[in-house]
Amino acid sequence: MSDTLRDYLNQIGKIPLLTAAEEIELGHAIKRMGEICSDQPTKAELRIIKIGKRAKQRMIQGNLRLVVGVAKKYKHLTNRLTMPDLVQEGNIGLIRAVELFDPERGYKFSTYAYWWIRQGIMRAIQIQDRIIKLPSGASDALRKARFFTMDYNRLHGVNPSIEQCAEVANVTPKAMKDYLAASIDAGSLDAQVNSSGEASTYIELIAAQDDPVGDELEQDTKIEAVHQALSYMSASSRQIIELRHGLNDNNQRSIREIARTLNIAQDATKRKVHIAENEMKLILRKGPPKKNQAQSSSSSLIWGWG
Repeated sequence: MSDTLRDYLNQIGKIPLLTAAEEIELGHAIKRMGEICSDQPTKAELRIIKIGKRAKQRMIQGNLRLVVGVAKKYKHLTNRLTMPDLVQEGNIGLIRAVELFDPERGYKFSTYAYWWIRQGIMRAIQIQDRIIKLPSGASDALRKARFFTMDYNRLHGVNPSIEQCAEVANVTPKAMKDYLAASIDAGSLDAQVNSSGEASTYIELIAAQDDPVGDELEQDTKIEAVHQALSYMSASSRQIIELRHGLNDNNQRSIREIARTLNIAQDATKRKVHIAENEMKLILRKGPPKKNQAQSSSSSLIWGWG
């Protein structure tokens, strides 16, 4: 359990639960608030709204523990969503239940809210738990088939057929086959895998087809070429390139920021940036000017790639 979740549970554990009489009283206050549709409420209506908001907040806080209980019940159905994620989605369902609860129907609020909380959690599992979204209705069909398969295997020692699962889920055998094929979700290359007792990721176990040493050497060569090309440019163009691409502080700047730094108009700055970048590309592609004697000391391997 994470520290954040533990702190949350400790906080909601201090909130007193509501009695049946309190639920009815708060429910009536919330209902009266919802019946006010005026854009310009009177003073009496404002008082009702104020009381209703307090009642809504008290009703939500008094049932936060119910959300945690429901989230624990369905945690085994998800692989990616954490317990705080499920609690958050359940709280959204709880808020909706508080807004729609009618105390005059005579049933407990927890009975009514359970359905809304469960719906919020299950919808999050169906939509957010998968990288590849399943077709509409597939999640419910697969859930029914999963529970049926577990019960059938426990009783008979073998798994049921596709036709039996399809009948339980109230879909065609072909649809069930398609759902099962689509239920194989994509995995992450960063997922942990145990190999020879050592924890590693899948991507670390895949043999590299490229030469990482050669890639690093090529990258270093390009960086050296850029720095040498700057030495052949004018001070103004060099400053423009360094500011634009963050060569000195890794902080790339926009045209507006460069214009503010150099205290010139944005249109003029845009032209200067265009000229400086073209000058840099020309030097990288064709090499520095031959009249400059500094070229003789530089390697020809760094030119010709810009």
